[in-house]
Amino acid sequence: MSHPHTMQVAKRPPLRLRDCIWFFVPLVLMVELNMMSKSVIHAFLARTDNPSAALAAFNAAFTFYFAITSASEVTVVLCLSFLKSRADSLRLSGFIAIILSLPIAIALAVAFTPLGDVVFGSWFGLGGQAMAEARGAVGLLMISAPFLLCRANAFALLMLARRTIVITFSTLVRLLSLTVSLAILPAWLSGAAIGAAALVICMASEAIFSWAFAWRRLMALPATRPVHETIGQYWTFAWPLIINASAELGSIFTINVFLGRLPSAELAIAAFGVVHGLVSLLMAPVRNLAQSAQTLVARREDVRTIIVFSSQLVGIFALLGLILFQTPPLRDTILRGLIGLTPELATYAQPAMAISFLMAAFWGCTALFRGLLATARTTGSLAASGVLRIATAAAACSIVFANPDLNGATLGIIAWMLSYAVEAAVSTWRLHRLGWFVER
Repeated sequence: MSHPHTMQVAKRPPLRLRDCIWFFVPLVLMVELNMMSKSVIHAFLARTDNPSAALAAFNAAFTFYFAITSASEVTVVLCLSFLKSRADSLRLSGFIAIILSLPIAIALAVAFTPLGDVVFGSWFGLGGQAMAEARGAVGLLMISAPFLLCRANAFALLMLARRTIVITFSTLVRLLSLTVSLAILPAWLSGAAIGAAALVICMASEAIFSWAFAWRRLMALPATRPVHETIGQYWTFAWPLIINASAELGSIFTINVFLGRLPSAELAIAAFGVVHGLVSLLMAPVRNLAQSAQTLVARREDVRTIIVFSSQLVGIFALLGLILFQTPPLRDTILRGLIGLTPELATYAQPAMAISFLMAAFWGCTALFRGLLATARTTGSLAASGVLRIATAAAACSIVFANPDLNGATLGIIAWMLSYAVEAAVSTWRLHRLGWFVER
């Protein structure tokens, strides 16, 4: 550990549960509002002329695009570890932009060439209308790339300054702009394209608002520093995280591909997408345990505090899921009232919702362990666990070939949870070998 960093850690008081709460609560609000945007889009598309096709097209396009461009998700983690000067911000942004160049080229081919018919027709099993809408949605989603990169830099700066409440406010702006967009876009667009365009607009609004505050934090940093990491060092740290981030939506992409083999493919993909969106809406805040651990854990004693906090948090979200997803009146109100699903879609989604409360434990453990591994700058095992997650999802879903009458939404949720269970097991093994903390 460098001498200046050692002195900084020595001056910092031991981590308390209160510190975790003050840092985390604004992030809970941010993620809830963030994930709400997808459910708002689902609710809007469920009220279109052909809801099954629109929902299936939007979910397929969303899953495909953000699976192949998931390298952008590691920008915050990279910045939390390496952003020490204004030059670092440009260097890190350029590094991620280089990595994203190939995925963006693939997305362009899918949106504007016959490759899109292969992806959404052959792989996802979508019908003609849904396939055309999905290709158009991918074309629109590509516009979000620079805004997501800018947003990640801003969020990292605000987290380092422990100004997470600003992130919450930026997400409120995102939700407001989404609502306005969904109200006016039907004048020019239809189907899944409305959802994709509205998502891009709200992401851009969020990025602009967050930078209105983050730029002061950036300007407070030195212009350069005498010694900085090389692109090779960025890559050594980032490539396991990129593979792991790809597994986030890569496993969902794999699940959707297998659901596309079912006789009722569009129904299965639409229902699974809705349930996945609802579970993410409720439980995605536990994902921020990664950033919390990376920012707050500075010494070995802090590990126990963050684990206790994480356990309490997981228990709260599991209980909320149990109440909302297993209580028939509440579940029906959510699916048929708030989301506006047809009776057929709502009935198909109900069994998957009933078991979804279990996701809190798997998601919470994996997020916490990723943060602890990133704090130790030991991320190699995350690459292996990411590959294993996709393989686990594929193995679980392969049962569709033997039992084509299975409920696709339920199978998808089970495969999703199993993929996280595998990553949690691999990360537990790696952290145990490290002693749960590495002095730097």
